[in-house]
Amino acid sequence: MFRAVIRKEFIHIRREPRLVVFVLGAPIILLLLFGYALRLTVENITVAVWDQDRSVFSLQVKDDLELEAGFRVTEVASEAQIEKLLQTGGARLGLVIPRDFSRRLTDNQQTTFRLFVDGTMPVLAQAARYGARVLTSDDMAEGLMFADPGQPLEPVPPRPVAIDEVILFNPSLKDAHFFLPGIIGVVIMQVTLVLASVGLVREKEQNTIEQLLATPVSRFALITGKMVPYALIAALDFVIVLGLGHVVFGLPFRGSPFAIGLLALLFILSLLTLGSLISTFSETQPQAIFMAVFILLPSVLLSGFVFPIEAMPDWLRPVSLALPMTYYVEAIRALMLKGTAIEHVLWDFLALGAFMLGFGAVSLARFRKRLG
Repeated sequence: MFRAVIRKEFIHIRREPRLVVFVLGAPIILLLLFGYALRLTVENITVAVWDQDRSVFSLQVKDDLELEAGFRVTEVASEAQIEKLLQTGGARLGLVIPRDFSRRLTDNQQTTFRLFVDGTMPVLAQAARYGARVLTSDDMAEGLMFADPGQPLEPVPPRPVAIDEVILFNPSLKDAHFFLPGIIGVVIMQVTLVLASVGLVREKEQNTIEQLLATPVSRFALITGKMVPYALIAALDFVIVLGLGHVVFGLPFRGSPFAIGLLALLFILSLLTLGSLISTFSETQPQAIFMAVFILLPSVLLSGFVFPIEAMPDWLRPVSLALPMTYYVEAIRALMLKGTAIEHVLWDFLALGAFMLGFGAVSLARFRKRLG
């Protein structure tokens, strides 16, 4: 009898080929993705340099930043441009080379460079600070030599460059300020995606969808009506979690409340339409939940929520760009931690709007006013 029960259960599993594919294929796919994605070594950090000296010595400094530290150097014309790039995510570091660098170098005097660090992502900030040590290294000191034809070659002081470090947006590099905006997104995504994905499937399993299909209600009205309650629940969760993060953990709230609310709305709507799309591929609630989890896990680990996207291989970054969570995380951190204006994260808003329209259109096209 026991063997008969086991055989019966295997027969049920075999009759759900989609679930079998996900159960066997998902672990392999996730292992490969995470094995390549979970890296803490960050390369090609962009540093914005305002070179006021414009000399062979400042050129040597910039060359060492690229060749020794592995940074990408982009030239700017003012300190304000450095702060703008740091605020919009165009750079992670900013360096100001003073106008009198060459003169002080030839006078064997130490020069102080101002180094601005984006502190919103502590892992990247620490990697950037570590790479910037090249400015005060012995190799840098040996490379900065001044030759006077009338006098013997004279080495500069052991430390010709000193660093005045300024950490912006998260001066104490608190991990909580880095993680909490993303955690809010994870909470919203988990609730919204699971509820939306099982909504229509539950109607199929309970055989109540036939009654809905017999009514004159349109496909759009049917799906929208099913999603509205979940949207309200997700919005309430967002407000509660955001408020708790601010009160309990001191999460900064520097951006426009309107922009943050609009971002949350677009994120929730994109997840609802994604959930409705999942429901069109699923016949049972376990199938829907498994597919939702299959999307949730890569969204947590490949969106920049935990690990920097800059640390991922180039071939894997398109996977990050295909996830709504990526654009939410980037925008919410910019808005809340940096106080970035909405026009500087407009691309993230447009991307979430595109996900919402795209997922919605495909789910409507797949949905038929008949049983699957």
